[in-house]
Amino acid sequence: MSEEGPTLQRMIAAAREVADPPFDSLFGLARHISVAGIAGLITGLLVGGVGGRLFMRIAGAAAPDFAQGRSTEAGFTVGEVTLGGTIGLVLFVGIFVGVVGAVTYLVFRPWLGWAGNWRGVTFGLLLFGVGSATSDVLNPDNFDFAILGNSGLVVSLIVVLFVGFGAFLDWMFGILDRRLPPSNDGSARWAYAFLAVMGAGLGGLTTPFILFSRQACDCDPPIVSSTFVIMAAIGTLMWWWHTLKPNRTSNLAKVLGFVGLTGAIVFGLIRALSDAIDIIR
Repeated sequence: MSEEGPTLQRMIAAAREVADPPFDSLFGLARHISVAGIAGLITGLLVGGVGGRLFMRIAGAAAPDFAQGRSTEAGFTVGEVTLGGTIGLVLFVGIFVGVVGAVTYLVFRPWLGWAGNWRGVTFGLLLFGVGSATSDVLNPDNFDFAILGNSGLVVSLIVVLFVGFGAFLDWMFGILDRRLPPSNDGSARWAYAFLAVMGAGLGGLTTPFILFSRQACDCDPPIVSSTFVIMAAIGTLMWWWHTLKPNRTSNLAKVLGFVGLTGAIVFGLIRALSDAIDIIR
């Protein structure tokens, strides 16, 4: 047998192994969602909030002299760091991107088993492809790029921020999943249920709006890649249902999940790289 055969079989086996959700009850599912939600909030505050502030500081310091003191589209002043602005960015932006990041992570986690130890980085690249186009972060019409200059540096920092967010969230999920109480813990199970309902409600309402609404980024939303995200989400929900109530939908769930993942990455990166090229030019 050729080497390609066993390699492909190992990849499929690894994907199936990671795709199996670590729960077999509704409370187990609630814990799974809660762990992702907590990991997302921590990541949002640290990487999205603090990391975003550091990104702005580096971009502002590298900006030409004529840009210093000018206001960005978000209302920040280039070269100026204030306590109020930092707290606002860390809290409001951090919590928002944390919730959306957690929902997206839950959607794609079952279908990233083939990436192995690089799952977090792969998820970060997916976030860059889809997330940068659904926000104003990589909008070529954003005049902040003209103010800051050094477009190559700014775009590179944006890529690092997204990839770092994905890698940190995946790492934090693993830590919390090992250390938080199990789902059959009497005092914790209801807390998991409450967090899961709140998180699913908030994230379930917010994420589709971001994916398909022009108001989210004041730009044309990435309809194609966003559609693949929804496809992967349907596959994940079906896979969870199959885990709780074994049925014949597992193969269809895997098809939807892996096709959704592939389409989101490919079409998301096409859009993101196109925007990045326009900005650098």
